[in-house]
Amino acid sequence: MQDTNLDSHSMAPREIEFTGGTGTLKGYLFLPPSDGPFPCVIDNHGSATPLGTTDLSHPQTAALFLSWGCAYLFPHRAGYGNSPGTPVGEEVPAPRGTPEHDDQMSERLKRENKDVIAALDFAIGLDKVDASRMIVMGSSLGGIHTLLALEADPRWRCGADFSGGASQWAKHPKIKRLLLDAASNLTQPVCLIQPENDFNTAPTTEITALLKQRSHPHDAKIFPPWGMPDRRRIASAPPVSRYGDRL
Repeated sequence: MQDTNLDSHSMAPREIEFTGGTGTLKGYLFLPPSDGPFPCVIDNHGSATPLGTTDLSHPQTAALFLSWGCAYLFPHRAGYGNSPGTPVGEEVPAPRGTPEHDDQMSERLKRENKDVIAALDFAIGLDKVDASRMIVMGSSLGGIHTLLALEADPRWRCGADFSGGASQWAKHPKIKRLLLDAASNLTQPVCLIQPENDFNTAPTTEITALLKQRSHPHDAKIFPPWGMPDRRRIASAPPVSRYGDRL
């Protein structure tokens, strides 16, 4: 990767369509100003990307990766943002922390992750993308999808999981098992990142311990507290909204 000057480069993305597991999905693609082919980062959104949101493309994140000479794709999985489908709150109506929620959400995750692989298929087919340097990342629910996608497809070069499963780890054993199983099967390097005041830092510490046992290439960092004074105090609180980030 190399530094790229973006002073005169438009940060307006190209809206793209691709075929997911349940139909046509939308996404937003940013390309650096040179000819390529470029490494490509696919960034998995969290649950706070409701249908009709105006926070569509994350240009602030795209700008960082473009400055490093990477393409950046922000796909919308079915039922989020501009992609049609059943919203997560309708498909997962059970209260958080219940066995029913664990059952419903773990099945939803398996279906949603097919949309992440569909985004990978789309990006690899682009002339300006280097298919040998595909990177997957995501935060919160997107962090869960990062680990699941790494396990599902060997075409990823590496991945970065920000706080994946932090709010589910303690009371949702099926979701926790999905993540531990994914970590047990990874073939690519992965980076795990959380702030100290996250809902629960056990995903990073326990997955790191598993990766160390496997002698698997990884990096992990729990940073000092960031943002809200203590997110752990609200981990068991009811959702802010039906489709909020605490779902």
